[in-house]
Amino acid sequence: MRLPSGVRDWLPQDLRRKRGVESVLRGVFARWAYAEVQTPGFERSDVLESALGQGLEEKTFVFGDRYGTQLALRPEMTTPIARLVSTRMKGAALPLRLCYVQPVYRREEPQEGRMREFTQAGVELIGAQSLDADAESLFMAFEALDALGLRDVQFDVNHVAIVEGIITSLALPLEIVSDVKGLVARRNVVGLRERLQGSVSDRACEALLRVVLMRGQEDVLAFARGVCHTAEGIAGIERLSSLLVRARELGFGDRVAIDLSLLRDFEYYTGLIFEGFLNEVGFAVAGGGRYDRLLPRLGFEAGAVGWSVSVERLLIALERRHSTLFGDASAIDVLVSGSDVVAARERAAGRVVRIDFDALNEEQLLAEARALRIPRVLIASNGSVREVEVRW
Repeated sequence: MRLPSGVRDWLPQDLRRKRGVESVLRGVFARWAYAEVQTPGFERSDVLESALGQGLEEKTFVFGDRYGTQLALRPEMTTPIARLVSTRMKGAALPLRLCYVQPVYRREEPQEGRMREFTQAGVELIGAQSLDADAESLFMAFEALDALGLRDVQFDVNHVAIVEGIITSLALPLEIVSDVKGLVARRNVVGLRERLQGSVSDRACEALLRVVLMRGQEDVLAFARGVCHTAEGIAGIERLSSLLVRARELGFGDRVAIDLSLLRDFEYYTGLIFEGFLNEVGFAVAGGGRYDRLLPRLGFEAGAVGWSVSVERLLIALERRHSTLFGDASAIDVLVSGSDVVAARERAAGRVVRIDFDALNEEQLLAEARALRIPRVLIASNGSVREVEVRW
């Protein structure tokens, strides 16, 4: 029997590794004072449609119940959290720090790192619009990935007002603005050059091509200052400049780069955007940013910033590095033969116990312990208990 495309079974060792990653992430979230919440796996589709960008809306599984209500499997966690805050938590003191580790569902074409069911772990900081809030979100992402041993994750950052300001300052014809934004987001240099030809000056064409090609730090911001003249764009430049300073103070300075073509969902995000990358995998392992328009759409006037990871993508990265994190340690502490009382005593002491059902002799017990990498064997017989240390 075959599974549907884009989902998987989790066998014991694989699930132990997955739960280990989730546990580390939860630990980081807790140390930053984020409280975990849980929402249903499906929502009313009209709630999701009012908040999701077109890209995610097209990837949402929609179905009806017997009462005629249109429902949808959640394709991400930010919108359900926004719905939760706008209803059940609208009287809570701000800012709210919430986190989650839950499965989400997308109508994707399955490939490595892209499944129809996967686990999303992340945080949402709601009701804070300061630079401090942006910095908290970005630097927590650093710490979470560092805690998993991925200490060389490189983060690209941007601010949507900068590209918006560059496009406005260059006075592009209105009929090409939407196309230009899309080509910049896709980093399509050839397509961008063709679309701009005959429509803008050489200076404007060169500036937009540099937006796609440049990646750095203060040099990129210096270029942006020369071509972005809107108040919002200038404020975005200064915000990124301040983030770079704070990143250097924390020792993250050489792991952050400004990428003006990083746009993610241009309509969804309103400020800071960031993504984390590793050499071993060809997709982002973390991503997030500021989204100040989402909660007001749901009737709650508050800005927000957050980020998330796909747990499965992190597992792929750890596997590529042959990481032994969570995977190779013995899951069983002791093998007990001949006594329920001895086994109960070991469990009461917090140990993981395997019981011998087959009345194996000592040689067989030791062979089983070696095969399963169990470090201790307890053999009860005639009222006494003998302990044997296992070597392998």
